[in-house]
Amino acid sequence: MQPENDDIPARLARYAVTRDARDLWPEVSASAFQAAQREMVRVTAAVLAGAPSPVRLDLPRDADTRALGVAASAAGMGPLLGFWCATGRVDAQQSVLDLLAGHLDHGRQRAARLRQELERILVPFADRGIEVLVLKGADTAYRYFPEPGTRPSSDLDLLVAPHDVAAARSVLVNLGFAEQGPGHGDRYRTTWTPPAVGGVRSLELAHADNPWSVDLHVSLDREMFPGRPMTFGTLPPTPGPRDGEVWQEFSRPVWVLREPLLLAYLAAHTSSHFYAITLVRLVELVLVARRDFGEADWRAFADLVRRTATGRFVFPALYLAEQLAPGTMDAPTLKDLEAVAPRWLRKQVRATTPASAQRLHPYPFRERFLWATTLTELLLELAWPHEQNGGRVENRRVSPRQILGVYWQRIRKRFLRFVRTRVP
Repeated sequence: MQPENDDIPARLARYAVTRDARDLWPEVSASAFQAAQREMVRVTAAVLAGAPSPVRLDLPRDADTRALGVAASAAGMGPLLGFWCATGRVDAQQSVLDLLAGHLDHGRQRAARLRQELERILVPFADRGIEVLVLKGADTAYRYFPEPGTRPSSDLDLLVAPHDVAAARSVLVNLGFAEQGPGHGDRYRTTWTPPAVGGVRSLELAHADNPWSVDLHVSLDREMFPGRPMTFGTLPPTPGPRDGEVWQEFSRPVWVLREPLLLAYLAAHTSSHFYAITLVRLVELVLVARRDFGEADWRAFADLVRRTATGRFVFPALYLAEQLAPGTMDAPTLKDLEAVAPRWLRKQVRATTPASAQRLHPYPFRERFLWATTLTELLLELAWPHEQNGGRVENRRVSPRQILGVYWQRIRKRFLRFVRTRVP
């Protein structure tokens, strides 16, 4: 493993201004990062396609071992690649094998740590009668990946019924958690950090001791475009057997999403990070679809996204997952999903590959504008945006007196990013 940097806070601070991931790893050139991305995708696609073992992972001409490790960490693939190397599914030169073994070791330690923390939360929740539905990695890492440590997570996503929110917040406060406000600009969840959380220990792998948090959800809904939330409209006030199933993996029973809602939710969540779709999330969709879906299941999936008008939200992720593992997704369903997506979204998706879905540099277009249903809606939001509160988009638009201030902030932000990308 490479020695840790002693300037991690400075790198993170610079990235917060530029939103350019190259500021996190200035020693790794964009060309090296992209070459490593392409090699990882090639190897992953071969493994998923059942190519004879071992699949050889070679260092690209433009990349060294460190660049490959950074790209693997950014893609969330370091532990899984390490597992494939450890089990003989993938082979590589010794320096790469050693590095990926380190990723796997930290992945296992981190998974064990997060499991212990989840158990610490579930016990008082159960004592208060709070039912919990676990989402994303807290579910899929155990049920679909070879082992939990091969699917890195930075947080625990827990959904509770609206009438249990106050009790859940009380439990988290009693455990020493601090509320950080709306999670990622989303009104449907809040983010909670544990006590005595330390700083980031590594930017080059999912370190076992890197910070983590709890995302407390009250709904599966997500604010994709102002005034037009994505909603599956299926969960009753209390998560239960009608929309989930009981899972006995932990010391207290929890709920997990059942199909076809699980795949739809995972696909929509992956698509919502369109310019930063990590390879591990595409692998996750492939593993879930392959295990859970037959012809009848795809009909149920198509019916769900049609009833909930969520086709355009699940389309990008499923399209890219199909590019990674051809034949995994149902072709007629993908065709129907593409048909309901806005033209500009279809164009962006077609121009993207699994190897280019995660961008290093600032995004070329505001992510949420991709989800506008009409050009008029998009232009209106550009000209007269909604108010934001702590990153969360409100339902009301800015006042006429505030518009000039919004325009000035846009110009200032872009000017600062321009300068910071050119100043050492």
